[in-house]
Amino acid sequence: MIFKKQHYRTTSDQRDGRVYMRKDIQSGFLRGLYQRNETFLVLSAVIFLASIAIGYAHPGILDSFLGSQYQNFQNSIAQGVIQVNTLSIFINNFSTALIMYLGLGVLTSWNLFLNGAFIGFVGSKTNFASFLIFTLPHGIFEVIGIIISGAAGFRLASTIVHFLDGITKIDPNISIRNQLRYLVEANSDEFKDSLKLFAIAVVLILIAAVIEANFTMSWGQYIQSAL
Repeated sequence: MIFKKQHYRTTSDQRDGRVYMRKDIQSGFLRGLYQRNETFLVLSAVIFLASIAIGYAHPGILDSFLGSQYQNFQNSIAQGVIQVNTLSIFINNFSTALIMYLGLGVLTSWNLFLNGAFIGFVGSKTNFASFLIFTLPHGIFEVIGIIISGAAGFRLASTIVHFLDGITKIDPNISIRNQLRYLVEANSDEFKDSLKLFAIAVVLILIAAVIEANFTMSWGQYIQSAL
């Protein structure tokens, strides 16, 4: 007795998977990772970048919602509650990324929108040129890190959905243990991809924290003095 092909990997499926993995290695780690997760990366980027545009273009609409958060943010920095150092910045952004990763798609989307809208909202409250000067050095890494965190969250949600879908198709006449083992194996590549994406995001967020805490301010002041 064998598992139904549409539900579980067959020997042929596993052999095709090994061939795919070899091709992936040959094409490059990052390229293969991007190709497998392109849909989630694009979705995450669209939500985040669109929310930045909304926050910047319509601050009045969002003022009742984000205005108090912005004021609390400013007060926290002024009072020293939020420290402008590498560790503090990293922990804050890592927490955001972790929520996106574990958000099961729903909280992932919401946090992408919330963080993007907040960035746009803050940008609308300050001089645009100064905003760019003081955010670009670290912002490039931070924005990409957030987008990849969102993609990792979507990939993890996809893995869970596929696993639960497989659970509903378990055949009681076949060894439950073996079927669960095959389900885990069938979804392990997706789960590993989500971890890889999240790890890359964490590295980018750490780089952004180092730059923001140690270089952004001096860079911004230098550029402003040169203009």
